[in-house]
Amino acid sequence: AFWWAGMTPFEAINHSMASISTGGFSTSDLSLANWQQPAVHWVAVAVMILGGLPFMLYVAFLRGNRRALFRDHQVRGFIGFLLVTWLIFGTWLWSHSEHSWLDAVRIVAVNVTSVVTTTGFALGDYTTWGSFAVLLFFYLTFIGGCSGSTSGGLKIFRFQVAYILLKANLNQLIHPRAVIKQKYNGHRLDEEIVRSILTFSFFFAITICVIALLLSLLGVDWMTALTGAASTVSGVGPGLGETIGPAGNFATLPDAAKWILSFGMLLGRLEIITVFVLCIPAFWRH
Repeated sequence: AFWWAGMTPFEAINHSMASISTGGFSTSDLSLANWQQPAVHWVAVAVMILGGLPFMLYVAFLRGNRRALFRDHQVRGFIGFLLVTWLIFGTWLWSHSEHSWLDAVRIVAVNVTSVVTTTGFALGDYTTWGSFAVLLFFYLTFIGGCSGSTSGGLKIFRFQVAYILLKANLNQLIHPRAVIKQKYNGHRLDEEIVRSILTFSFFFAITICVIALLLSLLGVDWMTALTGAASTVSGVGPGLGETIGPAGNFATLPDAAKWILSFGMLLGRLEIITVFVLCIPAFWRH
C-alpha cells in the first residue's frame, strides 16, 4: 500500500514495519512530511490503527469470528475516539489556518493517530499551531491504543473502565440503596480488575513525575522534562517544545538524561508494576 501510494520499495518496507509495530522510525528526518502525496498519509493512518488494535482479535477473525473486531467494546471506543478527535480538531485547524478542510483533517489524522497509538510519526510541527494544540497533544500522549496491541500508553480500556466506575459511583450517590452492576465488554468488573487498574494508573503517573523531576535536576527545562518523561514512559516518541518536539530529537540532552529516559521507556513497555515486583526481595525468595 505504501509503495502504491508513492514510496519506493525500500521506503515502503521500512515504513510498513515501523507503522504496524508502532515504532515510528522513518527513512527521512522530516518523517511523513517528506511525502506530499495524501495517499501515503492515509495509508500510514490505516496501518497505525491496525497496529493499535488487539492482535488476539485478528486471530479470532481469521478463525471465523468475523464480528470479533466490531463487537469489541475497546475497539469501538478506540475508533470512535479517533474519529471524533479528527473531526473536531481538524475543523479547529481549518478555521485557524490556510488549509482546506480535507487537508486539515488529514494532517490532524496523521498526527493524532501517531500520538494516540504511540507510533511517533509526524506530519509537520504541530507545536507551532498554538497553545490549544500543544496542550491537546500533551493529553493525547497518555492515552495509547488497545490492550493487546503494539502501542503503549495507559490504553483505551482503562479510560473506559474509569468512566464506568465514575458513572456507577454517581448513580450510587443518587440512589444509595441501589445495586448497580458494573460490566465491561459483557463481563462483570470484579474488585481485582478495578484494583489493578487503579494501582497501575497511580504508579504510571508517579513514574512520570519522578523522571521529570530527575531531568529538571540535570538542568533540562520544565517542558522538555515533563513531556519527555510522559513521552518515553508512554512510548510515544516525540515530546513537546523546541528540543524534543516533532521537529527535534533527544540528541542534545545530557547523557544522564538519556539514561533516565531509557529506563523510563523500559518501565513503560513492561507496564511498570512488573519491574517493581522484580525489585521486591520476597519475589526472589519465592
